[in-house]
Amino acid sequence: MNTRYSFLLAPLFGLILFSLLSVARLESAEGPGRSGAALYKEYCSVCHGDVGGGDGFAAKYLDPRPRDFRSGVYKIRSTPSLPTDEDITRTITKGIPGTLMPAFEFEKDLKEVEIKTLVAYVKSFSDAFDSETPEPISFPKPPSKTEELLAMGEKLYVDAGCGACHGSSGKGDGPSAKTLQDTWGYSISPYDFTIPGRMKGGSTVGDIYRALYVGIGGTPMPAYGETYTEEQNWGLAYYALSLSDSDEDSDDWGDDDDDWGDESSETVEGDSNIGKDLVMGVKPFENGGPPCIGCHSVMGIGASGGGPWGPDLTIAHQKFKEYGLETILETIPFPTMGPLFHPRRITDEERGHIVAFLKSTESAEVQIASVKASSFYTQTIIAGILGVILLTFIGLIAGKKNMELK
Repeated sequence: MNTRYSFLLAPLFGLILFSLLSVARLESAEGPGRSGAALYKEYCSVCHGDVGGGDGFAAKYLDPRPRDFRSGVYKIRSTPSLPTDEDITRTITKGIPGTLMPAFEFEKDLKEVEIKTLVAYVKSFSDAFDSETPEPISFPKPPSKTEELLAMGEKLYVDAGCGACHGSSGKGDGPSAKTLQDTWGYSISPYDFTIPGRMKGGSTVGDIYRALYVGIGGTPMPAYGETYTEEQNWGLAYYALSLSDSDEDSDDWGDDDDDWGDESSETVEGDSNIGKDLVMGVKPFENGGPPCIGCHSVMGIGASGGGPWGPDLTIAHQKFKEYGLETILETIPFPTMGPLFHPRRITDEERGHIVAFLKSTESAEVQIASVKASSFYTQTIIAGILGVILLTFIGLIAGKKNMELK
């Protein structure tokens, strides 16, 4: 090969190497390479805090308060104490009804491996998991609902003093209701059994049995697993469920061990078309609030008229469901939205319309293209450029020496 062209080979090789390294970095960025710390910061820290203390930026605006992961005390679990990985996974993927803890579904929001990584990272905030491997309790399938079981449950409801907190009719208005606090000293409200489908751990009779058996961690709700017989616990579970007009009190347990019950919803009926007009600013809010599109994007609309300040609303219903969206639109718990909407309340009808529209976006076939760059991508670019310069310099020296030898 003619040596006078040798100085060109080095930079050419450098460019090829740089390209391969860059492509490798981009490909790894598309894979499940995000660390638990990165996932937690993106999805959890705003409520749960940077170190899992339940003291994130939005925490003081939320009721109930976000969980303090450092304690190792969890509300929803299938064990007497620490939750299993499956318990935490269910909470992440199903959310917690009646709260603003959203559901991050497999593949739609997070990859399965990312959820596993996030579970491990959340557990790392507490050393309780270092010395104990929790084992789930094998709960029995529910018996058929009978009048005898309901009568037994009603008697136990009175004898066990459930009414002291939950009220005689289950409305959560017992004499002790306003004095209750959780483990961290925050006020906590007992559940209103007359509202269907909002129980934190699920609203099937099996879910209620499990909650009665192991209790609700960090709250005054005790565990009755060893106090009453299996039949008595089933009776109490069926009676608690009967206090609402819910259709969830089915005898069908199902074959899925992960069925913690689905959240039912009772929202103001709305028109999705009107909701779209409200969100997009075509129709003004009755009380003068700004249109959502001013800060958010939805269904790909944003760059040409929408704002970059809030999250994309396309998957809002998927995460928060009707109840969560209703709660957000009614209370406006976020500090950036509060000054805009607290003096300009969204009406019940407008909330219904917006929820209907956001629900309709969940089924819309909207694909949002995004590129996730690796945290090392910048370093790779710099290293590649330096490599090209170095190899070019070496090539020039080598070519010069070869020509001198000639």
